[in-house]
Amino acid sequence: MNTSYNGKMFTIPSAEDDPIEALVRRGAKVMLQAALEQEVSEYLERARHQRSEHESEFRGYRNGHAPERNISIGSGTIKIKTPRVSDVPEGQEQFESHLVKPYQRRSLSLQQLFPKLFIEGLATRDFEPALRCLMGAEAALSPSTVSRLTAGFKREYEDWTRSSLASLPVVYVWVDGIYMKAGLGDERACLLVVMGADVSGTKHLLAMEEGYRESKESWLEVLRRLKARGMNEPALAVGDGGLGFWAAAGEVWRQTKQQRCWVHKMRNILDKLPHKERAEAAQSLRAIYLSRTREEAKSKVIALVKSWRGLYDRAAECLVDDLDRMLTFFDFPAEHHKHIRTTNAIESVFATVRLRTNSMKRLRSSRSAVYLIFQIVKRAEKSLQRLSHAEKLRCITLPSTLSNQTVLAA
Repeated sequence: MNTSYNGKMFTIPSAEDDPIEALVRRGAKVMLQAALEQEVSEYLERARHQRSEHESEFRGYRNGHAPERNISIGSGTIKIKTPRVSDVPEGQEQFESHLVKPYQRRSLSLQQLFPKLFIEGLATRDFEPALRCLMGAEAALSPSTVSRLTAGFKREYEDWTRSSLASLPVVYVWVDGIYMKAGLGDERACLLVVMGADVSGTKHLLAMEEGYRESKESWLEVLRRLKARGMNEPALAVGDGGLGFWAAAGEVWRQTKQQRCWVHKMRNILDKLPHKERAEAAQSLRAIYLSRTREEAKSKVIALVKSWRGLYDRAAECLVDDLDRMLTFFDFPAEHHKHIRTTNAIESVFATVRLRTNSMKRLRSSRSAVYLIFQIVKRAEKSLQRLSHAEKLRCITLPSTLSNQTVLAA
């Protein structure tokens, strides 16, 4: 069979071109057909051509087969005929195959494979030409097939947003607004993301919702929903310099300490310096947050600001602005400083997301983008590294407004 893709013609190989494939498919057809016939025998409680010994044991008659149907399996597409049963006594459950459901056109494993391939990067328009070579010319493949299968993404996301967080003591949270190309025109949708680390040091995606840019009102909705799901007030929140989140956090998480991201801060400072000064300045800024104590860090800030005064006043003002929140991480175990100085916990996950979404150029709608990105993040979440020296988390006191005021010591 010949087909086209992007204006180019190519030939789909048939099973006859490969004797191994042909043999596998014939064997699969014979075994599946035999299994379907066995289902009927078990339902009627008698083999073919065998009569019921007593009238009370009668359960119906074999009534031929339904029209031949194509079933796509992992090794290709085969044709089968599903048996039918007639004259079923009143009150008895009608016969229905547990192997092949009515109108089923592919195996369950293939149904589960399609959404996974979509998450991995195969575009909807690419499914038919890419998979037809494997599954054969008669396989039930189309962009609408994939679209229907990915409808399950929405259900999984909505179930997750309603799940309880009451049994998950969260110590640290990282927040950020992630912009993506989705919807109509040149608008960039914003995802408000919250990730947290529990007492075992395991990281979890806690919230991911659409927001209007990064406004206070949008963040308030996110934090209030987390509270409604039973999430405790964390000990520390790490975010960038966006005023919307900090204003919202001040209302919902009143006792949570606040740490601004050093990566974002450094970008802001370096933007205010000439290019020739940026390499040296970056080293000086890294030396500040790598200091062993808060006092040492502050002394380095004072020295750097003094060297910039009169030359790079805007950079100096940016450095001292909100300095206390830049050094909050010193209130927590030194072994955790590398985790809580920045929002890298979110950035590292969304680097994978951007590789996937960039291949799509632009997502049709922000809602469908949320469902797809949720699947990608949940997959990446399984491979996230735990916080180092997680045992230190058990020594951190959580805000006292909660019933579990402190993290229980093991």
